[in-house]
Amino acid sequence: MTSTPFQKKVLSAVAVGLTVFALVAGLRTSRWFEVAELKALDHLVRRYADPAKADSNLVLLAIDESSLEAFGRWPWPRDRFGYVVRYLKQAGARAVVFDVMFFEADENAEEFDQSFADDLKAAGNVFLPMLFQAEPAAIPPEAQPRATVTVESSEAGHVPDIHAGVKLPIPMLAQQARGLGVINLSADADGPTRRVPLLGQVNGNVVPHLSLAVAQYLLGADRLSMRDGRLQIGTQHVPLGDDGSLLIDWHGSLEQTYHAKRYSIGRVLQAFAQQEKRERPSLDPALFKDKIVFVAGTAAGLYDLRVTPFSASTPGVLIHMAALDNLLHGQGLQAAPRWFSLTTLLLLCLASAGTFMLFRSYPVKFGVTIGLAVAYYGLVVHGFAGHERWLELVFPEAALALTFGTAATVEYVTEGKQRRLMRAVFDKYMSSDVVEEIMRNPEAIKLGGEKKEITIFFSDIAGFTTISEKMSPEDLVTLLNRYLSAMTTIIKTTHRGNVNKYLGDGIMALFGAPLDDPKHASLACYAALDCQVELARLREVWKREGLPEIGARIGLNSGPCIVGNMGSEERMEYTVTGDSVNLASRLEGASKYYDTLILIGQRTAELAKNDVEVREIDLLRVKGKKEPVVVFELLARKGQLDDKKRRVIDVYLEGLTAYKMRNFSTACTRFSEAVALDPSDGPSRVYLERSTNYRQMPPPVEWDGVYEMTSK
Repeated sequence: MTSTPFQKKVLSAVAVGLTVFALVAGLRTSRWFEVAELKALDHLVRRYADPAKADSNLVLLAIDESSLEAFGRWPWPRDRFGYVVRYLKQAGARAVVFDVMFFEADENAEEFDQSFADDLKAAGNVFLPMLFQAEPAAIPPEAQPRATVTVESSEAGHVPDIHAGVKLPIPMLAQQARGLGVINLSADADGPTRRVPLLGQVNGNVVPHLSLAVAQYLLGADRLSMRDGRLQIGTQHVPLGDDGSLLIDWHGSLEQTYHAKRYSIGRVLQAFAQQEKRERPSLDPALFKDKIVFVAGTAAGLYDLRVTPFSASTPGVLIHMAALDNLLHGQGLQAAPRWFSLTTLLLLCLASAGTFMLFRSYPVKFGVTIGLAVAYYGLVVHGFAGHERWLELVFPEAALALTFGTAATVEYVTEGKQRRLMRAVFDKYMSSDVVEEIMRNPEAIKLGGEKKEITIFFSDIAGFTTISEKMSPEDLVTLLNRYLSAMTTIIKTTHRGNVNKYLGDGIMALFGAPLDDPKHASLACYAALDCQVELARLREVWKREGLPEIGARIGLNSGPCIVGNMGSEERMEYTVTGDSVNLASRLEGASKYYDTLILIGQRTAELAKNDVEVREIDLLRVKGKKEPVVVFELLARKGQLDDKKRRVIDVYLEGLTAYKMRNFSTACTRFSEAVALDPSDGPSRVYLERSTNYRQMPPPVEWDGVYEMTSK
C-alpha cells in the first residue's frame, strides 16, 4: 500500500524527533551538558528566588571588618565568644550556631577556653562545628551523643557517605556544646556550592551536618528517618537528591534574605559590656528573642568565602543558614524524575519535528517552535517557583533547536529539493500564485474545480499571418518572444494576473484566480491598458530596428466560471470554462470589426466603473450565444481621458442615442462629426456606415438594435 504525502511527512517527523531525542539523551547520560544545566539552575535561582520566603527568625552575628578594627586581630580570645553566648542566652535566643572553628586550644590563655566552656554549658543551646578529614580519627565515646545521630532507613533510603575520620572542637568545648555538626561543603563541577551533604559515616557512626544537628534540636526529633528519597525530621519531610544531599532551595543572597537580621558581633560585645556596667545596652537584647543566631566571619581576611549562584565571594555562613531554613520548613529543591525528563524531552522533539514537517508556512514553523520553547520555559519557572522542582532547561531547549535545525536540513535535502525543482519548472508555465498554491497544498492537485467570479483576458496579434509570411521562423520566434515577455510581465508582475496559457500569438490570462481578488476587473482593465501602452512603445523600437510593427486586440469579460484542474489523471491543466470565457474570446475577435483595441463585457464595466473610462459600443449577439450583450470599449484609467477624445466620445454618444431611436439622419450627422474630429475612431465609422444604410433602407419595425456577429 502506497503511503500518502501526509503519512510520509508524519513518518519523517517521527524519525527526526526520535533521532534527535536519542542523540540528546545520550549527551545527557554522558553529562556533557551538566555544567550548562547547572548554570541554567543558577539563572532560575537569581531570577525567581523569593526573599519573602526566608525565615525571619534566622539572625547573623557577623565577624566583620568593623568588629576586627574595634576588638583587635584574629583569632580573638575565646572568652569573648563566651560573652556573646551569655548575652544571647539572656536575650532569649532559641539556639546559637557557631560557624567558627575551635580545633586548637586558645593561644592566649587556657582559662579563656574554660570561660567559654562554662558559658556553653550555662546556655545549653549552642552548636559548634566539626570537620570530616581524610586521616582516621574515631569519635570519642563521650562526644558521640553530641556528634552523632540515629537514622532509620528503609531499603530505598540513601546511604550516607563514609569518611575516615572527623575533627572535633577541643574536648573542653565539645563536651559543653548542645550539639556538633560538620561544616564540610563540596562544590559542583563548575565551582559553586548548591547542595549540602546532610549525613556522613565515621566508623559506623552517622554524623550530621551542622544545619541538620540544629534542625533536629529545634524540631524536637529524637531520631531521623530516611524513606523514599526524603529525610523526616520530626514533622518535616525534606526531599533529598540521589546522593542523599540537600539541593538548597535558595531564597536569595545574603543581602536579600538575612541582611535585615544581620548585626556586627562588635555591637553585641559592646552591648554586653554595657549590661555588665548596668548601663542601657546600645543593642536591644529583644532583637534576639526566640531567634536562631549564627556567629560567623564575613570579613574577607577570614577566608570563609564561597562560590554560590549569587556571587563568587559569598560568606559560607549563607549556605548553612539557607540549609537550616530549608530543613526547618520541609523545603529543598527536588530534581525532576529521570522518566519525566526523558518523556518531556521526547515530546518536545516530536512536537518540534512535527511542526516543521507538517506546517508549510515558515512563520508558522518558527512561531510554533518558539512558542514551544517559551511554554516549556514557563513550565520550568512554574515548577521552580511554585513547587520547588528543578526541571532541566538546557537539554530540552537545545533539543528543540537541534530538532528544528535537523528537520530543516532533512526538508532541504529531500522535499525542499523536490519543491525547488517543481517550482523552477512550473514557474515557466504558470503564474507564481498558482505555483505557490500547489507548493502549499500539493494534495489539492486533482481533477475538479470551483465556481467563482473572475475576469478573463484574451489578446491576439492583429495580422499575425501576414507578419509571419514576411519573416524567417527564427526571427519570428524571437520577435514573438519579446512581445509575449513584455505582455506577461505586465499581466503577472504588475497586476497580479495569472497567465494561464499562450495560444500561438495569443494570451489567455485570469484575474481573481486561483487567489481571490475583489479588484480583479479593475486589475484586468489596468493590465490591458498598460499592455497597449507598452506595445506602442515597442512598435517604435521595432520600427527603428526594421521589424514589423505589431498591434494587438484585447477582449475582457467578467463572470462566473468553473476554475480548477481539468483533463485526465495522467495529465491535467489549471484552467477555466464557462460562457464568460467564451464571451471574452469573442470580444477580442469583435475588436477587429469595430477597429478598437480593447473591448470589455458589461459585467467588467460594472465592476470597474469607478476606476476606468469606457464607452458603450453595441448591443451584440456573438456567435454561440442567443442572448445579446452590451459591450464597451475600454478607453483609459479614470480621469485620464484627454479632452480631444472626450469631445469625440460625447458626439459619438449623441449619435448612438439617435441611432437607437431610429433617427438615422441625426445619427449620420453626429457620427460624421465624430469621424471628422477623429478619422481613426473605428466605432464612429462603423455606425456612420450603418446609419447611412438604415437611412436609405430602414430596418423592420421589430428591430431591437442588436447586431449579430456571424464570425468569431
